[in-house]
Formats: sequence, structure tokens, C-alpha cells
Amino acid sequence: MRLRDLGNALCAAALGGALVVSAAAPALAAPACWSGTLVKAAKLRQLDVMLMVGSLRCRGTAQDYRAAYDRFLLRHRPVLGKANMMILGEMRAQVGSVAALQTLDEASVRMANRYGEQAGYGCADLGEVTSALADSGDDALPNAADMLVGEDVALAACPVQIAAAVLAPPRK
Repeated sequence: MRLRDLGNALCAAALGGALVVSAAAPALAAPACWSGTLVKAAKLRQLDVMLMVGSLRCRGTAQDYRAAYDRFLLRHRPVLGKANMMILGEMRAQVGSVAALQTLDEASVRMANRYGEQAGYGCADLGEVTSALADSGDDALPNAADMLVGEDVALAACPVQIAAAVLAPPRK
């Protein structure tokens, strides 16, 4: 299935249709230390980062979709914020508030850099998907994240483990 058709398929997918979209980059398995809920939240975070980076990459082109991305954010800010808070809550419990914020920020930068360096989807396709999501209900976001991000959560290790390793006192 072409990504161009994804915008039209989002509603059908929400109704139970199964769609498979493969990303250009090889997928990384979600870290074993993450709960299913945390993986879903991370996928939403990554979907948001993917669309944001794409909107910046595509500005000044005929497929500039920044207005659609702004509509997407306005419509889905509560769900995206809840996902971020879920990630931060899990991290805070393990490494504290400051390290949790720093770890999520670093993970977001890695995601953004990856999408900036490796454009898996074209501007027209991302614009169509973003427009469809901007006009959809919140229930379409997990399906879109599953299709666009898949199991590829852009991290090779659990961020909580990374932060804990950085903050751990040196062993004697």
C-alpha cells in the first residue's frame, strides 16, 4: 500500500481494517523494559516528532504542510501531552524529575535527527497523512503510529536504563 493512500485508509483502519506500511529504516524492537502502555506512548511521541520534522523539512516546497501540522497539534494536544506525561512519569519513578526530562529531551532530539537525516516519507505523503489526522478523532492516532512508526521506537535501549547508567555512582 502506498503511503499516499494512508490518509484515506486511516478511517478504515480505525474501523478494523488491517494496514501494513513499512518504513524505509529497519525497525528496532521496542526495549524489553518498557510496558505495552509505555511503548504506545513512545510511538505517539515519535509520530509527533516525525510529522514535526517533516513539516520543517517540507516548508518552502509546494507540499508545505505546516498549517495541517498546526491543526494536528491543536486537535490532538491533550492526547500527545498525556503520552509525554506517561513517559515522564515512568522515567521519574526510576531516575528522578531532572534526569527524566533530560532523557526524554535527548530521545526526542535523536528521533528528530534521525527523521531529518533519513526522510522515509515524502512531503506530499506526510502532508496527506497529517491533514487526515488533523481532521480525525484521537482514536486514529494509535493506528497511525502503528502504521508509520511500527515497532521502531528509535531507541536501542530503554531510556530509563540509559539515564540510570549515567546517574549511577561509579562502582568501586
